[in-house]
Amino acid sequence: MTARIILVRHGRSGHVHTGWIDAAGFQRWRDAYDAAGLAPGETPPPALRTLAMQVGAVVASDLPRACASAELLAPGAAIATSPLLRELEQPAPSLGNARVPLAVWALAIGLRKAHGALRAEAPPAAAQRQAGDAAEWLIGLAAQRGSVLAVTHAWLREVLARALVDRGWRRVHSSGRYAHWSAWTLTDGRQSGS
Repeated sequence: MTARIILVRHGRSGHVHTGWIDAAGFQRWRDAYDAAGLAPGETPPPALRTLAMQVGAVVASDLPRACASAELLAPGAAIATSPLLRELEQPAPSLGNARVPLAVWALAIGLRKAHGALRAEAPPAAAQRQAGDAAEWLIGLAAQRGSVLAVTHAWLREVLARALVDRGWRRVHSSGRYAHWSAWTLTDGRQSGS
């Protein structure tokens, strides 16, 4: 049987923000977002919950929204957590002293990432190290358990999927590019002979 790693983005955060913020406010928002669990009433899609019940291991980032998401996906299961699956640091974009809505900060981050991708820039070295270490950990778990579902975060998942592909894994399925509860499945291409 071919080993599988399923990378799932956590559910919606319970942290709500309104108003305009500057760069320091963006960092405070990030800290509060990381400290928050899930939004009240948040539930995973039934198909994803069924999938989580069929894997050999469920693991998660050690941030509250990821831990709570993993618990909803696999109630009562032993869930290993790791800082290797935490979201990558995203410093505030250079907007001077501007006070803007959070959506503008998110757009600026997205544009910065898109610009880097168009220029074929690699993610920062620290991000690549974290993703590489996470990939090795997940590959080891998949070798032992056959399949692993990892609850993680949007940008880390993107860099982690690339690290897995670099190690001979291939992406075989994706549901929702960056949506909450979206899942990307990768299989060990070395085992399947591809």
